[in-house]
Amino acid sequence: MPLSSRISRSSLGLPRRAVLAGAAATAATVSLSTLTGCSGDSGSSGGSAGTLTAGFDNEPVTLDPALSAAISSDRNVLNLFFDALLRQLPDGKFEPALAAKWEAADSAVTFTLREGVKFHDGTPCDAEAVVFNLRRVMDPATLSTKAAALAKVASVEAPDPKTVKITLKSPDPLLLTHLAHEAGMIASPAALKKHGADFGRRPVGTGPFTFAQWRSKVQLTAERNGSYWAKAADGSALPKLDKVILRFVTEAKVLRAELSTGGVHLVRALPPEEYKQLSGDQRIVIKDGGVRRAYYVALNVTKGPFKNPAVRAAFARAVDRRAVGKAAAGDEYDIAPSFATTSDWFYDDSIAPLPQDLAKARQGLKEAGLRGEVPITVVARRRAPDPTIAELLQSQLTEAGFAPKAEVLEFQTQLDRMKNRDFDAALLVIDIPRLDPSLAFDPYFTSDGPNNWSGLDDRTLDALLADGADTSDRPARKKAYADAQRRIIDNNYWVFLHQAKSPLIHSSRLKGVQLDVDGQWRLAEAHLGA
Repeated sequence: MPLSSRISRSSLGLPRRAVLAGAAATAATVSLSTLTGCSGDSGSSGGSAGTLTAGFDNEPVTLDPALSAAISSDRNVLNLFFDALLRQLPDGKFEPALAAKWEAADSAVTFTLREGVKFHDGTPCDAEAVVFNLRRVMDPATLSTKAAALAKVASVEAPDPKTVKITLKSPDPLLLTHLAHEAGMIASPAALKKHGADFGRRPVGTGPFTFAQWRSKVQLTAERNGSYWAKAADGSALPKLDKVILRFVTEAKVLRAELSTGGVHLVRALPPEEYKQLSGDQRIVIKDGGVRRAYYVALNVTKGPFKNPAVRAAFARAVDRRAVGKAAAGDEYDIAPSFATTSDWFYDDSIAPLPQDLAKARQGLKEAGLRGEVPITVVARRRAPDPTIAELLQSQLTEAGFAPKAEVLEFQTQLDRMKNRDFDAALLVIDIPRLDPSLAFDPYFTSDGPNNWSGLDDRTLDALLADGADTSDRPARKKAYADAQRRIIDNNYWVFLHQAKSPLIHSSRLKGVQLDVDGQWRLAEAHLGA
């Protein structure tokens, strides 16, 4: 029976085009140029390889994909060392990676793995290795930040060395999407067992680069994987670079200066006030590929003043979002009600946050039984433009009757405070758009989400997000996510600020940088020219 006749939307809820794309993807080797969205000139396969030095503002906490939490930055680094089972393109289609093909029938997906792939330690990347990784994510003892992505998986088995069968408890339209991200990244079981808790500092995968060195707060070095399985479009070996060095630099002005003088070839992100100074420099490429940095303030609803919905509403009414956007990004920003961009299919322009109204904010605090200035602590990261935003928020909140204190912290310290809910309000940012709204909302707003900074326990919101993830019907999903966004905003759990433009910025010598849809680098085809 042909595959297409055995696939139904009701079986797995998997998009038909995704399954058929997998069934057709049988090539033994694949050109990476067909697998990722390319931003900028991919260049020719010629040019010198050399060492790429990148300026990186977010030093990872761990390079274990099962435990990674900094979604907006860690994948830039994880993509150096790890491959997933498959990859998802900006248009939503899937292409093979470690899985050469896959097919779905009833309530299972069967992956046929690419032959001959080895981990960096020389051990085989076979079905047992894949099963080990997926079960590890699913195991509650692992405390994986990706466990929710595989929540509908009933079992994972390896019928033979090249076959992995995933059986589902219930339909999961997003399974392939999750397996194309960190939940589907495959690490060496031998290295995981050998290094234990230290694996996150000594990553071993099948990716284009191998781990060489990590000097905390200084730099991370990766070297060319001479046995990488993928090939370029012309059949030449990948990766093209000999080495990648990530220099950890949090000061935006320093990153901009290093780029302009050739000290680094690529930067992860620069605020508009910095990258606009590079405009017109023929040595620098600045290209807006649609990636936005969505700034937000998460409010701690578990204790303190923001446990009271009226106080959260007063905070929301204190904030002038456009003033914040202008101060932080000049005219290089968009305003949207949530993580949805105006081009996202789940964007709903009927959703609107509370407008700034200082009088109503002050009145709301009085009605909440609070007298005098209300003390609150806002934690922000020591990285431009975050301190600028925090300073402006202080001013606006003071006018509304709060007594705000801003604490500007190193990134890891801020994350620790947020995980422990040792804050009143927290300023952070994520990169958008993402390939599916579940990737933007679920980690932050489900009760058991790994990035549920606010401590939400809203079962109605959980149900709305589950409704959005449980069907492949686009109109039904749009309604569910619109209702979820509306509930988040109506309850003022978070205050969404602005979406700063985040172009790809690099030396004109650098060619072949490819991006995931939300802006994370893929450097297998990158190379340096004259």
